[in-house]
Amino acid sequence: MVIELPARPRKAGRRKYKPPADPRFRIFISDSGWNAVARRVLRHNSALIRRLHKEELIYLLSRKKSVEFIGRHRSLIGRDPIIAVHDLQAMGGRGTARCHGFHLHLGILRTPRQALVALQTFAHFVGAYRHSANLEADIRTGLHRDGYAGRRRDPSS
Repeated sequence: MVIELPARPRKAGRRKYKPPADPRFRIFISDSGWNAVARRVLRHNSALIRRLHKEELIYLLSRKKSVEFIGRHRSLIGRDPIIAVHDLQAMGGRGTARCHGFHLHLGILRTPRQALVALQTFAHFVGAYRHSANLEADIRTGLHRDGYAGRRRDPSS
């Protein structure tokens, strides 16, 4: 079972969830239950992530679906919760034969601070690059420029 997360939790008397008109990214959250630290950070911040990225499609896989997915991709065992981001703009131009996006493996992080910083960096990245005409080229240019300067990459620059 795959559950699509609305931008806001629905309350009595509110309109039914309507998917965003022009999403750039499709975001999947998979959690089979391994890492309690990362899982707790993700759970406490999921509403904020939904509000910050209400223009994107966000799906929460059930625990059963998450276990099935990880069972088919054994290299991911012990790395969840995982946030998988698909760039719909890149997929539309070249199909789905190649990978267009990235995975954030929160389960490899051991402290709440590490998990929170990774989640914040993810949220910043998705927001900063949402309107990029060529996401891959922009990232490579920034990494190349920052590599010469010897500094860490900030997606907003």
